[in-house]
Amino acid sequence: MKTKILTNADNRARIALLDEAGKPAHELELILCEGRGKDENNKACKFLYWAFESGEESNLDLSDFQDWLGALSKADLLSADPEMWQRDAIGYRLNNGKFKTLQRTSKDGVRLDNLTPQEKLEAIVESLGDGSAFKVRSSGDSKAKVEAKLVAEQDKGKRMAEIYREVRDVEALEKAAKGDAKKPHKEKLAALDLEFNQLTA
Repeated sequence: MKTKILTNADNRARIALLDEAGKPAHELELILCEGRGKDENNKACKFLYWAFESGEESNLDLSDFQDWLGALSKADLLSADPEMWQRDAIGYRLNNGKFKTLQRTSKDGVRLDNLTPQEKLEAIVESLGDGSAFKVRSSGDSKAKVEAKLVAEQDKGKRMAEIYREVRDVEALEKAAKGDAKKPHKEKLAALDLEFNQLTA
């Protein structure tokens, strides 16, 4: 099926799935987001990408996706039934997002696999019961930013304390270093500062 960009302004784009007559039949809206990643030199950088907005500011509802999927399915362009696709999409999001985060701990910025299978299961069950597993991404204040990570409040506090300790250690190393030897310490401090800002955003 053919698609068309209907509008593209102010970091928002409206796209349409066209019917047989070439007229918009179903529409979805995308927002331009600012993400954080690493460049070819493994240094922290920002990049722009298009995504579906979630939360209260989103102009989409479930029926928009259902209608779009239904049209693709009717045209034999979807490999699974729309309801199965939605079920698998929810499972995929949990399996590759919240569940993976819950099953590891963080120490000094390093993710550790030090929980028993029972502890991992208990963490997942708790998140399903208190609703935190289903927490949706929320958009930021400027440029329709989307949070890069979904972190529980207690995990945020724990990691912020770790960052504080790491910064003190790295600052001591930087102070003792001379010349070019200071550079890796400055880069580490910048990375820690960026992570701290993301956690407090």
